Amino acid sequence: MSKPKALIYCRVSSKGQETEGHGLESQETRCRQYADAKGYEVVAVFPDTMTGGGDFMKRPGLVALLSFMDAQPDETFIVVFDDLKRFARDRDFHFRLREAFRARNATLECLNYRFDDSPEGEFMETIFAAQTPARQRGQRDREASRPDHGLQQHDRDPEIRGKNRTARA
Repeated sequence: MSKPKALIYCRVSSKGQETEGHGLESQETRCRQYADAKGYEVVAVFPDTMTGGGDFMKRPGLVALLSFMDAQPDETFIVVFDDLKRFARDRDFHFRLREAFRARNATLECLNYRFDDSPEGEFMETIFAAQTPARQRGQRDREASRPDHGLQQHDRDPEIRGKNRTARA
């Protein structure tokens, strides 16, 4: 019996993330370890070094992954990714992407989330998918409401600010 075939999807949304902490290499390593533990054969890895800005068809790695699957319509794949946030950062985008994989008969597996198609599972998935944009808006709102919002670092730092006042006097 042959092993189930896995495709790995990794994504970072900034150059800093590409090399630090949750970078592409560390995501791929964790996904490969997961696939190995599950007995999957990793067939290909699809990295993305950008965000799609709400449109997964703007992510070259994701487009390549979907095209790879389209070129092999008789194959069944398991798509493995490291973190639910690497999948999508927007609720609508998340479910459009889920549907794109469902249409290709792919199974999604995430290292930090277990997909569940029950009504309760779909409810929880909706909450998790909506979480990131809500957090981002909250962070922007908190930053905008800070009294020193918009000031340069030298304007916020009392030691530097004091030197600037002395220099101006």
